[in-house]
Amino acid sequence: MKKFLLLMAVAALALPLASCSKQVVEAVTAVDDSLQRAFLNDHVYFDFDRYNIRADEIPTLQMKAAYLNATGASSELQGFADERGTEAYNLALGDRRAKSARNYLIDLGISGSRLYTTSYGESMPADPGHNEAAWARNRRVEFTLR
Repeated sequence: MKKFLLLMAVAALALPLASCSKQVVEAVTAVDDSLQRAFLNDHVYFDFDRYNIRADEIPTLQMKAAYLNATGASSELQGFADERGTEAYNLALGDRRAKSARNYLIDLGISGSRLYTTSYGESMPADPGHNEAAWARNRRVEFTLR
């Protein structure tokens, strides 16, 4: 979150100067690229068999809301589960996780018409391992831009 705020401050200071220097334009572009990478690569993680937003994930969702507000972009929220449980159960759990993150973003002021949810259940693990560390990485919501 600190990195995001710093990048936003640099962008805010650099924008009025953009017409003055090619270097400033390049710096702003680099900041925009960095913010987009953070939006796409910072996932929201969940506890085993849960879909409630953890307190430690709130800054990530706040950053994503700020990015969506600043860009006006739409996003697909993709819910995932670890391999434990049946395929049908994990699809439903992934859906609940994606919708939980969506509802949180709506509470932060993002229009629901810009947020789409999909569940992949256990079908696309981030980590193919079969231990708690791998399962923890697989219990997530990822964000794409539309």
